[in-house]
Amino acid sequence: MASPPHLPAEVVTKILLHASSLEAPICDISTVCRLWRSIVKDNLAEMLILRQKGGMAAALLRALERRKLDVAHSPEGRVEFALERGYSEVVRLMLHAPQHAARADYRNGHLLMRAASVGQSEIVGLLLHAPLHAARADCRNGRVLVEASSRGHNEAVCLLLEAPQHAARADSLDGLALEVAAIAGHSDVVRTLLAAPQHAARADSLDELALVKVAVAGHSDVVRLLLEAPQHAARADCLDGLALVKAAMAGHGDVVRLLLEAPQHAARADCLDGLALVKAAMGGRSDIVRLLLEAPQHAARADCRDGEALLEAAAGGHIETVRLLLEAPQDAAHADCAAWANLLGGDALVGAAANGHKEIVRLLLDAPRHAARANCQNGWVLVSAAMNGHSEVVRMLLDAPRHAPLPNCQKGLALVEAAENGHSEAVSMLLHALKHAPHADLQDGRALLIAAEEGYGEVVRALLHAPKHAPHADLQDGRALLIAANRGHSEVVRALLHAPKHAPHADLQDGSLLVHAAIDGHIELIRVLLDAPQHAARADCQNGCALECAAQRGYTDIVRLLLQAPQHAARADCDDGRALVDAAMGGHTEVVRVLLDAPQHAARADCQDGFALLEAARHGHIDVVHMLLHAPQHAPRADCWDGESIREAAENGHIEVELMLRGALPPDAHA
Repeated sequence: MASPPHLPAEVVTKILLHASSLEAPICDISTVCRLWRSIVKDNLAEMLILRQKGGMAAALLRALERRKLDVAHSPEGRVEFALERGYSEVVRLMLHAPQHAARADYRNGHLLMRAASVGQSEIVGLLLHAPLHAARADCRNGRVLVEASSRGHNEAVCLLLEAPQHAARADSLDGLALEVAAIAGHSDVVRTLLAAPQHAARADSLDELALVKVAVAGHSDVVRLLLEAPQHAARADCLDGLALVKAAMAGHGDVVRLLLEAPQHAARADCLDGLALVKAAMGGRSDIVRLLLEAPQHAARADCRDGEALLEAAAGGHIETVRLLLEAPQDAAHADCAAWANLLGGDALVGAAANGHKEIVRLLLDAPRHAARANCQNGWVLVSAAMNGHSEVVRMLLDAPRHAPLPNCQKGLALVEAAENGHSEAVSMLLHALKHAPHADLQDGRALLIAAEEGYGEVVRALLHAPKHAPHADLQDGRALLIAANRGHSEVVRALLHAPKHAPHADLQDGSLLVHAAIDGHIELIRVLLDAPQHAARADCQNGCALECAAQRGYTDIVRLLLQAPQHAARADCDDGRALVDAAMGGHTEVVRVLLDAPQHAARADCQDGFALLEAARHGHIDVVHMLLHAPQHAPRADCWDGESIREAAENGHIEVELMLRGALPPDAHA
């Protein structure tokens, strides 16, 4: 767009910039000129006409009036503003202005760097071909090329390499542009840099770790370009094949294939003592495992690293990989391998059993050669399966036709671990083994104590009903019962109290279990203790302490349960009405009602000379005060304790309570 003779180019540029910022294009240069003249000449009439037209002209006019067109701003600053927004026409005007043209090489290629970094290839071309002070493509020692390459702007890279003068070198900075483009996966940029007509980048100039990073990222097209470069190709076996190991670990099968099939210096499948195979097996990448095992040269050994690949595959549950390793035509992995020399074999079996991979366990036990022993590591495989609750694996190991582990191996550790983790099925399976079953009471009942503490009711029941050597439910003076009750495990408590032999007493320690259950609000536990078949807890133990504790905390259902116990029910008036006093103090209206309405031994509303009323008044519990004053029998006097209840209500600001108490006074008291 040419500038009219009467309008300076920088003014047109500034107007276009402001117009573009309004996101509405100007198609008619005459509109721009008219707007400019209306401002310069201060032609109010023309300005009003333009405003009335509305649309773009009016909007631009308002913008120009507001900003006053600061034409003193540097040309290079306006170019930078334009290139950041992609206004290539504005850049062209500023670079070709007859006067005060912008310098394309401003600040050692600053404008070129900005344009290349955002991929404005058209502006890059304008800067490189400016008539005066053109930018140098190799400025900043080739950093512009690196910036464009790292961001994948291939068109800008081509312009920099093909600049008519001072073109950028593709191999500058030791091939840094190639490295950053390769790691980022910009295959078109990599191809451009490798094929540069002069000073092309060398694929083997990369930092050795660069190929590793590309392999890890899975950029197979870039890997192919680097390995197949016509000259100075990268080495696939760099760093002893680390790129192969990393690609295998990341699961990039296409990259692994490229590295193994490189035309020169191909990676060895058995590099680093088969580490690539181990990493592929760990991830369950059977396709990569097959590639490594079937490599035409230097194939990986399936039994490398003492069978570590098999161990990782078995622990991870990768059955197809396990099968490949066991059935490898040469150097197949041993099913009974041990990855560490200080163990007695069977690592793979332990890993599979611990994680419950029963099909892999079966494969290892049934291997035609070097089959795993079900009792390997002195039965640790059985302990691992029981510990994690894999009952089917436990059964498979115990039923192994050869070398089956003893159920009581390692001093019964399998039973202890299964019990500690709540695996009742595994516990039952071990206890009912036909031979060498572990003792359920081993280690002085440790399994029972831990199961009771954790609340594993089914495990406790299985231990107590063991066919032989069942633990005493009352062992260590009822310690299991105490632990379970204190933790609120009602099912465990029920199992212990209903043990076929040596059941503990529910009323031990003078009913302390019942009291603690009342304090904690465990109503189901209280019900279990009261319903024990023998030596059941007494609801009135410790002179009604359980009732008092429940009333104090407002546990209405527990209070009702204790009062209605079929035997030795708690008395509502126990301890001179202490339960009523505590309930009144806490404002527990329903509990107060239950205590007052008890069919037998109901609490007296005037107990302790009306102390319940005094506490209710002191704390402002007006409903409780009303209930006590209107009790059908033994209602307290409103002025009990020499009028202390009225004074307490007044001093604590409970006006309604005070008025209620004064209203309940007899006429003579008012006088």
